[in-house]
Amino acid sequence: MRPSTPWRAWAQRVLGFGPSRIALALAMLFVLVSLALPYWSLGVTVGPDQDVSSFSSSTVITDRYRSGSWDGTQILPYTSTQFTYRQVAGVLGTAYLLVVVLFIVFAVVLALFSTDYGQLMPTLSLLIVSLIVLGVSLLALFYPIAAIPAAATTDVRTFTIGGFWGSAREPPLDWSWGPALGWWLLLVAVVLGTLGSVVPYLKSVRAMVPAAPKPSRPST
Repeated sequence: MRPSTPWRAWAQRVLGFGPSRIALALAMLFVLVSLALPYWSLGVTVGPDQDVSSFSSSTVITDRYRSGSWDGTQILPYTSTQFTYRQVAGVLGTAYLLVVVLFIVFAVVLALFSTDYGQLMPTLSLLIVSLIVLGVSLLALFYPIAAIPAAATTDVRTFTIGGFWGSAREPPLDWSWGPALGWWLLLVAVVLGTLGSVVPYLKSVRAMVPAAPKPSRPST
Protein backbone atom coordinates (compact mmCIF):
# COMPACT_ATOMS: atom_id res chain seq x y z
CA MET A 1 0.00 0.00 0.00
CA ARG A 2 1.50 3.32 -1.09
CA PRO A 3 1.83 5.99 1.62
CA SER A 4 -0.39 9.00 1.11
CA THR A 5 1.24 12.13 -0.25
CA PRO A 6 1.14 15.38 1.77
CA TRP A 7 -1.38 16.84 -0.67
CA ARG A 8 -3.66 13.82 -0.36
CA ALA A 9 -3.43 13.89 3.42
CA TRP A 10 -4.20 17.60 3.42
CA ALA A 11 -7.19 17.08 1.11
CA GLN A 12 -8.53 14.30 3.34
CA ARG A 13 -8.14 16.54 6.37
CA VAL A 14 -10.07 19.34 4.64
CA LEU A 15 -12.83 17.00 3.48
CA GLY A 16 -13.13 15.82 7.05
CA PHE A 17 -14.60 19.19 7.99
CA GLY A 18 -17.75 18.27 6.07
CA PRO A 19 -19.57 20.16 3.28
CA SER A 20 -21.26 22.64 5.64
CA ARG A 21 -18.10 23.97 7.27
CA ILE A 22 -16.17 23.93 4.00
CA ALA A 23 -18.90 26.04 2.34
CA LEU A 24 -18.92 28.51 5.24
CA ALA A 25 -15.13 28.82 5.21
CA LEU A 26 -15.14 29.47 1.45
CA ALA A 27 -17.94 32.01 1.93
CA MET A 28 -15.82 33.89 4.46
CA LEU A 29 -12.90 33.90 2.02
CA PHE A 30 -15.04 35.32 -0.79
CA VAL A 31 -16.43 37.97 1.55
CA LEU A 32 -12.91 39.08 2.54
CA VAL A 33 -11.83 39.34 -1.10
CA SER A 34 -15.01 41.22 -2.04
CA LEU A 35 -14.34 43.83 0.64
CA ALA A 36 -11.15 44.81 -1.16
CA LEU A 37 -12.88 45.30 -4.52
CA PRO A 38 -15.38 47.79 -5.99
CA TYR A 39 -19.10 46.98 -5.79
CA TRP A 40 -20.49 49.27 -8.47
CA SER A 41 -19.21 50.95 -11.64
CA LEU A 42 -20.40 53.87 -13.73
CA GLY A 43 -19.17 54.56 -17.24
CA VAL A 44 -19.59 57.58 -19.50
CA THR A 45 -18.72 57.53 -23.20
CA VAL A 46 -18.21 60.52 -25.49
CA GLY A 47 -17.48 59.44 -29.03
CA PRO A 48 -14.39 57.19 -28.94
CA ASP A 49 -13.50 58.22 -25.37
CA GLN A 50 -14.72 56.52 -22.20
CA ASP A 51 -14.29 56.97 -18.44
CA VAL A 52 -15.19 54.06 -16.13
CA SER A 53 -15.49 54.81 -12.41
CA SER A 54 -15.48 51.91 -9.94
CA PHE A 55 -16.73 52.60 -6.41
CA SER A 56 -15.23 50.73 -3.46
CA SER A 57 -15.59 51.24 0.29
CA SER A 58 -13.58 54.48 0.50
CA THR A 59 -12.28 55.36 -2.97
CA VAL A 60 -13.38 55.68 -6.57
CA ILE A 61 -11.04 54.42 -9.28
CA THR A 62 -11.53 56.00 -12.72
CA ASP A 63 -9.95 54.37 -15.76
CA ARG A 64 -9.72 56.60 -18.80
CA TYR A 65 -9.74 55.27 -22.35
CA ARG A 66 -9.04 57.47 -25.33
CA SER A 67 -9.86 56.10 -28.79
CA GLY A 68 -10.04 52.61 -27.30
CA SER A 69 -6.66 52.75 -25.57
CA TRP A 70 -6.06 53.05 -21.86
CA ASP A 71 -4.90 56.57 -21.02
CA GLY A 72 -4.49 56.52 -17.24
CA THR A 73 -6.12 55.82 -13.90
CA GLN A 74 -7.21 58.26 -11.21
CA ILE A 75 -7.86 57.20 -7.61
CA LEU A 76 -9.83 59.59 -5.41
CA PRO A 77 -10.81 59.08 -1.78
CA TYR A 78 -14.38 59.94 -0.92
CA THR A 79 -13.05 62.78 1.23
CA SER A 80 -11.50 64.51 -1.80
CA THR A 81 -12.94 67.87 -2.82
CA GLN A 82 -12.96 66.60 -6.44
CA PHE A 83 -15.25 63.72 -5.57
CA THR A 84 -18.89 64.43 -6.46
CA TYR A 85 -20.81 61.18 -5.86
CA ARG A 86 -21.48 61.79 -2.17
CA GLN A 87 -24.78 59.90 -1.99
CA VAL A 88 -23.31 56.82 -3.68
CA ALA A 89 -20.40 56.92 -1.23
CA GLY A 90 -22.82 56.96 1.70
CA VAL A 91 -24.74 53.97 0.37
CA LEU A 92 -21.57 51.99 -0.26
CA GLY A 93 -20.30 52.78 3.23
CA THR A 94 -23.44 51.19 4.66
CA ALA A 95 -23.20 48.31 2.17
CA TYR A 96 -19.64 47.47 3.22
CA LEU A 97 -20.67 47.63 6.89
CA LEU A 98 -23.41 45.08 6.18
CA VAL A 99 -20.84 42.84 4.47
CA VAL A 100 -18.62 43.01 7.56
CA VAL A 101 -21.62 41.97 9.66
CA LEU A 102 -22.22 39.11 7.22
CA PHE A 103 -18.61 37.97 7.62
CA ILE A 104 -19.03 37.95 11.41
CA VAL A 105 -22.25 35.92 11.09
CA PHE A 106 -20.51 33.36 8.87
CA ALA A 107 -17.62 33.13 11.34
CA VAL A 108 -19.95 32.64 14.33
CA VAL A 109 -21.95 29.94 12.54
CA LEU A 110 -18.76 28.18 11.42
CA ALA A 111 -17.46 28.21 15.00
CA LEU A 112 -20.82 26.95 16.26
CA PHE A 113 -20.93 24.06 13.79
CA SER A 114 -17.38 23.13 14.84
CA THR A 115 -18.45 22.44 18.43
CA ASP A 116 -20.12 19.35 19.83
CA TYR A 117 -23.20 21.40 20.69
CA GLY A 118 -23.48 22.74 17.15
CA GLN A 119 -23.33 19.24 15.71
CA LEU A 120 -26.11 18.07 18.03
CA MET A 121 -28.40 21.11 17.81
CA PRO A 122 -32.14 20.42 17.60
CA THR A 123 -33.90 20.95 14.29
CA LEU A 124 -35.68 24.12 15.39
CA SER A 125 -32.41 25.75 16.46
CA LEU A 126 -30.81 24.83 13.14
CA LEU A 127 -33.76 26.38 11.34
CA ILE A 128 -33.33 29.63 13.29
CA VAL A 129 -29.61 29.72 12.47
CA SER A 130 -30.38 29.15 8.78
CA LEU A 131 -32.97 31.94 8.73
CA ILE A 132 -30.57 34.38 10.43
CA VAL A 133 -27.85 33.62 7.88
CA LEU A 134 -30.29 33.92 5.00
CA GLY A 135 -31.71 37.21 6.27
CA VAL A 136 -28.32 38.89 6.79
CA SER A 137 -27.06 37.51 3.47
CA LEU A 138 -30.00 38.88 1.48
CA LEU A 139 -29.75 42.24 3.25
CA ALA A 140 -26.05 42.59 2.44
CA LEU A 141 -26.57 41.47 -1.16
CA PHE A 142 -29.67 43.46 -2.08
CA TYR A 143 -29.14 46.67 -0.10
CA PRO A 144 -26.87 48.24 -2.77
CA ILE A 145 -29.25 47.06 -5.50
CA ALA A 146 -32.11 48.91 -3.81
CA ALA A 147 -30.25 52.01 -2.60
CA ILE A 148 -27.65 52.87 -5.23
CA PRO A 149 -30.00 53.89 -8.10
CA ALA A 150 -31.68 56.66 -6.11
CA ALA A 151 -28.36 57.82 -4.65
CA ALA A 152 -26.68 57.90 -8.07
CA THR A 153 -29.63 59.78 -9.58
CA THR A 154 -29.26 62.41 -6.84
CA ASP A 155 -25.55 62.76 -7.61
CA VAL A 156 -25.87 62.84 -11.41
CA ARG A 157 -28.93 65.16 -11.28
CA THR A 158 -29.48 65.28 -15.02
CA PHE A 159 -31.31 61.95 -15.57
CA THR A 160 -32.75 59.02 -13.66
CA ILE A 161 -30.68 55.93 -13.00
CA GLY A 162 -33.45 53.37 -12.91
CA GLY A 163 -31.67 50.28 -11.63
CA PHE A 164 -28.48 48.63 -10.40
CA TRP A 165 -27.80 47.65 -14.03
CA GLY A 166 -28.60 49.83 -17.00
CA SER A 167 -27.65 52.41 -19.58
CA ALA A 168 -28.91 55.76 -20.78
CA ARG A 169 -28.20 58.21 -23.57
CA GLU A 170 -27.87 61.91 -22.88
CA PRO A 171 -26.38 63.38 -26.08
CA PRO A 172 -23.49 63.61 -26.52
CA LEU A 173 -22.96 61.31 -23.53
CA ASP A 174 -23.66 57.59 -23.28
CA TRP A 175 -23.94 56.29 -19.71
CA SER A 176 -23.74 52.71 -18.50
CA TRP A 177 -23.58 51.21 -15.03
CA GLY A 178 -23.70 47.90 -13.22
CA PRO A 179 -22.23 45.70 -10.47
CA ALA A 180 -18.46 45.45 -10.19
CA LEU A 181 -16.39 42.39 -9.30
CA GLY A 182 -16.78 42.83 -5.55
CA TRP A 183 -20.55 42.44 -5.75
CA TRP A 184 -20.29 39.30 -7.85
CA LEU A 185 -17.91 37.75 -5.31
CA LEU A 186 -20.37 38.68 -2.59
CA LEU A 187 -23.07 36.83 -4.54
CA VAL A 188 -20.89 33.70 -4.57
CA ALA A 189 -20.27 34.11 -0.83
CA VAL A 190 -23.99 34.42 -0.12
CA VAL A 191 -24.75 31.23 -2.05
CA LEU A 192 -21.98 29.29 -0.29
CA GLY A 193 -22.81 30.64 3.15
CA THR A 194 -26.51 29.93 2.77
CA LEU A 195 -25.84 26.37 1.62
CA GLY A 196 -23.40 25.87 4.48
CA SER A 197 -25.98 26.94 7.05
CA VAL A 198 -28.90 25.05 5.51
CA VAL A 199 -27.21 21.65 5.05
CA PRO A 200 -27.20 20.75 8.80
CA TYR A 201 -30.87 21.70 9.05
CA LEU A 202 -31.78 19.52 6.06
CA LYS A 203 -29.80 16.62 7.53
CA SER A 204 -31.63 17.05 10.83
CA VAL A 205 -35.01 17.06 9.10
CA ARG A 206 -34.07 13.96 7.13
CA ALA A 207 -33.03 12.20 10.33
CA MET A 208 -36.49 12.88 11.80
CA VAL A 209 -38.22 11.00 9.00
CA PRO A 210 -38.80 7.39 10.14
CA ALA A 211 -37.34 4.73 7.94
CA ALA A 212 -39.79 2.78 5.83
CA PRO A 213 -40.63 -0.61 7.40
CA LYS A 214 -39.14 -3.60 5.68
CA PRO A 215 -41.68 -5.87 4.03
CA SER A 216 -42.27 -8.97 6.07
CA ARG A 217 -41.63 -12.32 4.48
CA PRO A 218 -44.52 -14.76 4.43
CA SER A 219 -44.02 -17.66 6.78
CA THR A 220 -43.47 -21.02 5.17
